[in-house]
Amino acid sequence: LTPAAQNLLVSLVLVQLARPDPNPSATTIAQTYNLARLLQANSTALLNTYLSAQGSPFSDPGFSAVGLRWAGVPVAPLPFLAWRTMGDAERLTRSYGAYAAFDAFLQLVWDDQAELCPGCSELLAMLGAARARTRGLLANLTSIMATMGIPAPPAADSLSLEATGVGAFERKCRGYVVCREYQGWIDRTVRDFTLLKAKYPA
Repeated sequence: LTPAAQNLLVSLVLVQLARPDPNPSATTIAQTYNLARLLQANSTALLNTYLSAQGSPFSDPGFSAVGLRWAGVPVAPLPFLAWRTMGDAERLTRSYGAYAAFDAFLQLVWDDQAELCPGCSELLAMLGAARARTRGLLANLTSIMATMGIPAPPAADSLSLEATGVGAFERKCRGYVVCREYQGWIDRTVRDFTLLKAKYPA
């Protein structure tokens, strides 16, 4: 660039920095929506890959255990009216708490599968990617909440060392619940950010 062009570029940057942003969180909201849409497809593939790697009964056609729960794993389903009447702060706070828990649970499931199915390289890679993107989602939520003046919940480790001391079948069940509820939460986050994106257009 010529000196004149460089000076013009610097001037434009300074003007942008000096101009107040009426919706400082709008760009991050749009980015988070796009990330959630990406995770939506990936979480479906993760659940299917997880089930196929576990053997019977998990890999059996039509397998479903919707009533199976595991302590500490955030549950996504919520009646429509209860979800729709939530405020932005409650939606974001609940999402933050859920993904903070999934950050720990996805690591635990990775550890379990590295021992139970060390040859499942595709599944291990998908679990690692899901955890990395979940951390990105948490960073975006932290930024949005800070901009809106919503305090982030204190970090809490929802797992204890005893979580590693369960049998192989129980670990497979736990991994299934984690992957299933993670998929449900991603779907819920897409719906949350569809509303937020309309409210705070970039």
